Amino acid sequence: MKIRYKSLERNVFGDAPFVATRIGAIQCTHNCAGCHHRHLNDVQGYWSDSAEDIIESVVREPFDEGIVLGGLEWTEQPEEMLELIRVAKDHGLKVMLYTHMGEEEFTDRFGRPSGIYVKHGEFVAGGEPHRQYGVQLANREQYIIWYE
Repeated sequence: MKIRYKSLERNVFGDAPFVATRIGAIQCTHNCAGCHHRHLNDVQGYWSDSAEDIIESVVREPFDEGIVLGGLEWTEQPEEMLELIRVAKDHGLKVMLYTHMGEEEFTDRFGRPSGIYVKHGEFVAGGEPHRQYGVQLANREQYIIWYE
């Protein structure tokens, strides 16, 4: 399966409770006020021949322990999102997924994906920041769940 993405950023600290490669989704139509990533909707995207190609490049990165699927909205590419998660886990990588969806909406659509962290909740500018799992979250509407 071909994977569409906007960016691959190596050695990312602070977006997950591990060092990661952040993989940016192709778009987000949610339009959160004050979104830090909205400009990425206008950036040209890329295609990879497979999730395996992307994940193997992460495995070769000596510092990265996993992937962060964030920067725009991966749930708008559900098949590609699930394939990246599956292949990453098959390679023993940790996974963090960022989504604007709350837990109920997310689990209604995707079930409870075992062995990954999910940051739920939309960005709200000017919110009260807090930390969870060592990750700085923008506001109290955002929270992280470890799905065992």
